Amino acid sequence: MACFVVRVLPALTSMILLGGLTKAAFPADHPPATANCHSCHADKTSGASVHSAMEAPCTTCHLALTENAKTIFVLAMPKEQICFACHEKTTIVQQHIPQVDKSQSCVGCHDSHSSQHRMLLSAKADAEYQSTQAKTSRHMKTARGPAAVNP
Repeated sequence: MACFVVRVLPALTSMILLGGLTKAAFPADHPPATANCHSCHADKTSGASVHSAMEAPCTTCHLALTENAKTIFVLAMPKEQICFACHEKTTIVQQHIPQVDKSQSCVGCHDSHSSQHRMLLSAKADAEYQSTQAKTSRHMKTARGPAAVNP
């Protein structure tokens, strides 16, 4: 919760004031914002890897706005920035394998809720990761060779 108050809340306030929220509307029969999201969205909380944020209330990352009989959900921040409300950007970018451009969005490769693959990766990103790991492993064996001296 401290993460939300320190990093998300100020950005959220700015986004509301600037009108920069991205809306995703749901049918009028969608349960009210106070309902248990997991009762209908169980797929978001299961898989080979589940984001630890799934233990927090959905409102940590999402805003639920109800008007008349319609519930609208919006991200608390732009998708390019929301991961960094809790995760330190410089550390992630430096340690990321394969290397990524600082402008890339995390959700291009990672699911923000859960995945059937390691590290919340999409199927395509997981295949690319495995390929990168295999190439790195082959390169290390070739670089050392049988005559390599261990440090």
